[in-house]
Amino acid sequence: MTLLLKDGRTLTGELGQVGGVAEDPLAPDPSAGGVALTPIVVIDDGLRRIYLHKSSVREVLDESAEPSIRIRLKDWQNVAERGFSLGSIGAATRVTPFNEYGRRIFETLTADGPIAVVQGVTEVTPVYTRVQGLRADPRTYVWDQRLATSSIPRDTLERILQNAVPRDDLDARLQVVRLYLQAERYRDSRRELEAVQRDFANRPTATGVNFADEIRTLRRLSAQRLLDEIRLRRDAGQYQLAATLLESFPAEGVPGETLRAVRELLDEIDTQREQREQALQSLRETAKRLTEPSARAVADRIVNEIAARLTPATASRLTTFRRLVSGDTLSAEELSAVAISGWLLGSNNAVTQLPLALQLVRVRDQVRIYLGDDDAAARDAALTGLLESQAATPERIADLLRRMEPPLPLVAAADSAEGAAPSLPDAPVADPVVAPVRGQHELQTDVAGRIVRAVVQLPPEYDPLRAYPTIVTLGAIGVAPERQLDFWAGADRPGAGRVGQATRRGYITIAIDWARPDQRRYEYSAEDHAAVLRSLREAMRRVAIDPDRVYLTGHGDGGDAAWDIALAHPDAWAGVLPFLARADRYCGWYWQNAEHVAWRVVMGELDGNKLKINARELDRYLRPRFDATVVEYRGRGYDPLSDDLQQAFDWMGRKQRGAPPEEFEVATLRPWDNYFWWIEVEGLNEKSMVAPAAWPPARGVRAAKLRARKYGGNKLSILGKTEKLTVWLSPELVNFAEPLEIDWNGRSLVPRGERVEPSIEVLLEDARTRADRYRPYWARVTAP
Repeated sequence: MTLLLKDGRTLTGELGQVGGVAEDPLAPDPSAGGVALTPIVVIDDGLRRIYLHKSSVREVLDESAEPSIRIRLKDWQNVAERGFSLGSIGAATRVTPFNEYGRRIFETLTADGPIAVVQGVTEVTPVYTRVQGLRADPRTYVWDQRLATSSIPRDTLERILQNAVPRDDLDARLQVVRLYLQAERYRDSRRELEAVQRDFANRPTATGVNFADEIRTLRRLSAQRLLDEIRLRRDAGQYQLAATLLESFPAEGVPGETLRAVRELLDEIDTQREQREQALQSLRETAKRLTEPSARAVADRIVNEIAARLTPATASRLTTFRRLVSGDTLSAEELSAVAISGWLLGSNNAVTQLPLALQLVRVRDQVRIYLGDDDAAARDAALTGLLESQAATPERIADLLRRMEPPLPLVAAADSAEGAAPSLPDAPVADPVVAPVRGQHELQTDVAGRIVRAVVQLPPEYDPLRAYPTIVTLGAIGVAPERQLDFWAGADRPGAGRVGQATRRGYITIAIDWARPDQRRYEYSAEDHAAVLRSLREAMRRVAIDPDRVYLTGHGDGGDAAWDIALAHPDAWAGVLPFLARADRYCGWYWQNAEHVAWRVVMGELDGNKLKINARELDRYLRPRFDATVVEYRGRGYDPLSDDLQQAFDWMGRKQRGAPPEEFEVATLRPWDNYFWWIEVEGLNEKSMVAPAAWPPARGVRAAKLRARKYGGNKLSILGKTEKLTVWLSPELVNFAEPLEIDWNGRSLVPRGERVEPSIEVLLEDARTRADRYRPYWARVTAP
């Protein structure tokens, strides 16, 4: 069965329904007086079980999906039907590669010491490969494990199938072709079909097979797959690579419609490049016609900046200029103003007054100083200049913030070989440091007197004026952050860098070494939180991160940290992906905080029974108002679960942080968990505060609750017992042109009939401290 979800994902597998994730989908427990309550949908595709609330399903697309090809090797392997059962499997200490017979040795540590399990491939399908324990001396282990077929190297799978399938059996050989086809491995399917054609040439058994038509179909599918990949790279900002792939697109055996699509894309690239070149040439000629020397100097500076930074991602800033420059109604001064202001504020906000446009350049310079200078006196001077400038309004500064480069430089200089844009003369410059891996950089942040290291991997053709989706990943204690980069962005390949899913799809990856050297577990502490949040903010000051597309994830202890930190600070994330994690301690008290964040919780079936351990929290998330997906991989223990990468990226690509919610209710037990979207509190009820060192809470302790809501008529209401309250305001939340009413526990914080004026100082200080240049707050009201 195939389901279409409301977020656009499609899931295929056997359908079941349960009342809770700990129930057996084949035998759900009845409840409510014998009436079975089954609000949770389970899709089992043989590799994993995926749990969703039924309200997340849009429609059933296909109730009778095409049966998957299954190539069985069980008779070939000596499968262990009896032996020692593995109820829980820890991290592997060594795993040998599969040999040509589909066998390997898996070694791990148990409470009784190290063990070695001999495994063998017993079934291959397009989705999963089944690997079972084999009889062996001195001990036999019964284990049914599933691996994603896509995770098995092509050469390895090919050798296994060549030995498993009789080479003189046409039907069996064609099954391999169809297996590859259903797995969308079109090149492998075509190669196998061509081999079958050669091996069975002129044999009577092959007369019913139209090899030519089948090969043409596979060539068409391969070409379409390549075209889709090119579009993906283009949309990820890898314009040079997309153009190179289009120019070398294979034509042999490719249908005309596909080649026409390739030509259209090439023509589109050529047209856009010509438009950019023409716009730049027109801008240079326009600037040369300026007669006032100081205006000419500023204009030349911006023209040089545009020349260095004009890409498909930034070309829209000159749309109004391109439209107007072809006419003769505007002077050189007016056209220059349109180009300069459009570049700084966006084409729709362009102005025709040259003095105003030139002032905007100065405004941006002062904004950059304010955001990037550690010296308070320098910031005060920049703020004074902004307050005295008629060009500096909150609206324009907000537009500037979204379109300017990060205010601080990378610690390591960008590697020009990877297509990074060159630094501008007026941009912040760092001492060059040779990066150990192409596109990899290291950031350091001081947290409680220790240096927290974060390793950043940039995607190919990184552009500081393009906003990138970003993965923040936390490794298990003892796992180097570089290994987390390997998981998400791929291992380093000499001469190529990392070529994994994150770099392919245009994601920035930040791996944080969050734990102290002597730390043994996640401690739910302020220091643990600060290590992650400060590292992220430092990265946002230096790297072009889209704050609406930041995804927090972690493995093991790092997954525990991701789960807790996301609940404590839900305003910072577009989505959360805990791998192999436990929802412990504060997570059970903070479950309501999960409502406004998307969740994808991933675990292994044999990883210490974590599905049952986490069942209470997961069942709370799997309800209509929440956005949650729970994934359990069959027969898997404590391993990285890289099989989930493709689905994880598909999921992340559909999740985005929206505007601050107009209504929310949150819980907190720690004084540093005090900022939620547009409210910040101090002096929470001491009876509700439980420090990690004092865990568990004493009998009768209740979490502090904070409730906030926006009403019609420009009214905000906040309920919560706290000594101090700050309400942060932005145009997404309130109308600054109208009187504002703020009610806090029945007390009015704004005099009746009065408005709250936006403040440039508040706007800039918020952007500086939170490092969110996309959704800064423009004003605040504090009480008492």
